[in-house]
Amino acid sequence: MLLLFLAQAAAAPEVRVPVFDTKSYCRKVADAVGGSYEIEETCRNEEADALASLQSRKIPARILRYCTQVTDAIGGSYVIMQTCVEQENEAKARLQ
Repeated sequence: MLLLFLAQAAAAPEVRVPVFDTKSYCRKVADAVGGSYEIEETCRNEEADALASLQSRKIPARILRYCTQVTDAIGGSYVIMQTCVEQENEAKARLQ
């Protein structure tokens, strides 16, 4: 029975971080404050760092689904998604 469970768990599809258009997102952020190239560049760098961090983690499917919905609602930011994942993981740990 345990072997069957482990085989099913191993065969479960891997959950992946969704793809967001960070160039467009960061352009909108920069445009919202007057069109700063510095802000757009900083945004892109922070988004790339957050994406790398998210891709290096194992994120539970439930948390990934929820945080993807949150992230989609604000326009697609990996920084927002990273914060959401961290907060959801912390809340999950407190509930256990």
